[in-house]
Amino acid sequence: MAFNIYQQVFGEDGLPLEKRVGPYLDQLMELFVQSPEAQQLRSEGIEPGGAAMILDFGINYLGVTPPDMSPDNLREILFDIVPRKVSTSADDAEDIVNELRAFWTFLQREFHLENATACLKVLDERAARELKKKLSDPANFGIAKSFVMMGMERGFDLSSEEGINEWMATYNTE
Repeated sequence: MAFNIYQQVFGEDGLPLEKRVGPYLDQLMELFVQSPEAQQLRSEGIEPGGAAMILDFGINYLGVTPPDMSPDNLREILFDIVPRKVSTSADDAEDIVNELRAFWTFLQREFHLENATACLKVLDERAARELKKKLSDPANFGIAKSFVMMGMERGFDLSSEEGINEWMATYNTE
């Protein structure tokens, strides 16, 4: 059966239905990962994965799936939510924008979404510079991200539970 990008993933109350959101995201991302656009990303050394996070933010923070996402929604996710929530280096901004550009190109080609062209315009050459600026400004960080970024800057390996515990102990001692 073909994937229906327009399928309903929200309940009558407008809240995401966990039993539908997971399979929706998994199926859509699997199609993207197999696409020529994702293959091109890999040839550039970018492993697809960030688009799923953007879709998750769209669903859980703004109540939109790709067919309903407006350029303003995409801007809010990319330039407000990501800098506040995602603990990543500002140097990753270009790869994030390149992946999103590939993803929206895929959506345009595969599903002929009317909003794809407008969303691609958000992902112009200025987007990576703006995202990098926002990702590097601590004023944009939430509390949890601030804590994680401090630990990363101090050289702690926060990819493991041991590293997180070591950073927390150091932080609490200081």
